[in-house]
Amino acid sequence: MKRTQNSQSLPSLQSLVAFEATARLGSMTAAADEERTTQPAISQRIRALEEWAGMPLFDRKGGKLQLTAKGERFRREVSSGLSGIRGACDRLLREGEGPAPSVVIAAGSGFLHLWLLPHLPAMKQAFPEVTFTLKPIDRADDPELQAADIAIRFGPYLPQEESQLLAREEVFPVTSPDYARSNALGSELKASDLDHVTLLHQDIHEPRWLDWLQWCDQVGIELAPREDYFAYHNYALLLHATLARQGVALGWPILVEEYLKTGQLIALGPRIKRTEYGYWLSAKHHRSAVVQPICDWLMAAMQPYQPVDARY
Repeated sequence: MKRTQNSQSLPSLQSLVAFEATARLGSMTAAADEERTTQPAISQRIRALEEWAGMPLFDRKGGKLQLTAKGERFRREVSSGLSGIRGACDRLLREGEGPAPSVVIAAGSGFLHLWLLPHLPAMKQAFPEVTFTLKPIDRADDPELQAADIAIRFGPYLPQEESQLLAREEVFPVTSPDYARSNALGSELKASDLDHVTLLHQDIHEPRWLDWLQWCDQVGIELAPREDYFAYHNYALLLHATLARQGVALGWPILVEEYLKTGQLIALGPRIKRTEYGYWLSAKHHRSAVVQPICDWLMAAMQPYQPVDARY
């Protein structure tokens, strides 16, 4: 393999990034996924790097992609160099003389009030140079949700949306210990219990949220038509009524976990899961040196709620 005519100049940064990602991940397809490009584009960039070097960096015999000895040495040096470049860019943005970076996070009001706000001090401590603006947005089609730097949407998986799964949906009844005792409720909510307990509903016109009728259908309990209930416009209000011993609500672990830990609420069965539903995180500028670390922090903080296959 002959060197290209410009062999005295440096190779392109794109080719070095493609080479490092492929060597680290073990495949061009995985590297393309990480770099948000295509496998042929990664292959072309690596080929250009090999032509610049005048030697193969991968041994392609036998259908497996393995580094040559020189390729492995080059990988170690390139990985260290790219790490230094990324760190320098990050510090430049963090420590620049310009105004402090501002990041807008939009999420449903229930998630924002019950999970994000309690975790905001820790997030500010992790990113002291960032000014955070939190926007409660309950409509999935709200333009402000799409315009936010980081959007956290509840609902089904959307293949056209570049997003990561923060938490898979799991739903179970919750109530206060006093209400459970006064209504003789056991660990499982039965059909006979529905005749005398008050079921607290979220807005029944919001199709993304599981309601009591859907929950009963999935657990095999028939729910007779009732008119003696009030539909709460958002989940924070509904949860406040539950804490005030006004009835039984449907609970999502990510929203009620702290109340379960303190004993203010107790969980009843049965539990159900809708595997296609959950909280999805997307970023307008996912490769930004400011935004991406915050996304990574949120993913790490939500790790207890994530299944193994957290990315579709």
